[in-house]
Amino acid sequence: MPTKTTKKVTNKKVVDKKEEVKAVKPVEEKKVETKPVAEKKAPAKKEEAKPAEEKKAPAKKVAAEKKAPAKKEEAKPAEEKKATVEKKTPAKKAAAKPATTKKASTKKKTTTKKATTKKMTKEEQYARLSLDACLDLAKAMSMDVTRDSIIQQLILNPDVKSVSENLVNKYQLTGKFNFEEDGYDEGLVEVLVSKVFETADIKPQKPEDLQADVTHALNYKYTDVVADGEEYKDQFDTMRKVLMIAQHKDIHDSKKLEEEVGVDVEKFVEEFMDLAYSVLKTWKYEDVDYYEHFIYAVLSQLEDLHNKYSNRIMMDVADLYILHGDYGLGDADYAYILRENQIKDYIYYRYASIYEGVDKDKAKQIANQALQFVDDRFTYYPNIIAVLEG
Repeated sequence: MPTKTTKKVTNKKVVDKKEEVKAVKPVEEKKVETKPVAEKKAPAKKEEAKPAEEKKAPAKKVAAEKKAPAKKEEAKPAEEKKATVEKKTPAKKAAAKPATTKKASTKKKTTTKKATTKKMTKEEQYARLSLDACLDLAKAMSMDVTRDSIIQQLILNPDVKSVSENLVNKYQLTGKFNFEEDGYDEGLVEVLVSKVFETADIKPQKPEDLQADVTHALNYKYTDVVADGEEYKDQFDTMRKVLMIAQHKDIHDSKKLEEEVGVDVEKFVEEFMDLAYSVLKTWKYEDVDYYEHFIYAVLSQLEDLHNKYSNRIMMDVADLYILHGDYGLGDADYAYILRENQIKDYIYYRYASIYEGVDKDKAKQIANQALQFVDDRFTYYPNIIAVLEG
């Protein structure tokens, strides 16, 4: 009875093993079967050995079958690999052509590099500069020039070389700078003037045009704020042309300048100062500052007019500063004029009257100060009393 039981168990396990294909370790099965029957170990081994042999045989076949196709399949890729190698071979031949092109391009790059590294001459470097860069370099050489100032000189004298030489001489630039060390020299001046000439509409100033502008200014009648403002701009431009002629011709007397330009210079200066005093009361503070520097440049150039109008222009400017709220600068200008002049009645009258519309108490205070210097013999004494009573 124990023998039959063992046989059934063994057959069942063999079937299971065939279905699984993979071999199950027989050692574990032996241990389970040997415990109930100790005597019949030998037959159990024989019967189990057969299935083990059968199991091994198919396993080898399967493995063999699996390995054989694997070799065939691997053989095909080997052929494909050869084909791929053969395909790559022509690719190398094709790649041989671009190699020539690469050499050519390398040569080309080398040539370009050499061309770039070639040292440019001073003239070539100057030619590459922009107008703004030239103006910056001119400032580095301590030149006080602008595009507009150069245009004004070119209007009076449209010869680029002549204007350049004048600037070089004016600022004493000859031999002062070295191009190799500083990056600029006096040669830059002509380049700068040339660039201004090329970018501006330079029309030489004709004497008859200047005369017509001055005549118009002398006959101008004040109308309104807008029209007067436009007229001031025009007269400012005309006065600048007159000043440039005086500077260019090195003229320091209004009568000599009158002979040169054919206009009444003194009358024109008076008209311009009157218009500026009227217009700048309503303009910006910066405009007053700009006008002060400009009118002093005109009077400094024409010495006879400076002696005649220096007090008047100082009071005009002081009034304008006070009206724009700069009392400190206005008061300082009046204090200087009063200290430097013996006849003070008119000065005090101007000083007190400008404060009437700003600060009446201060106007009376100034008028009171005037009484210690003036009496009824002076022309403006009644006006000072009027300020006190007002």
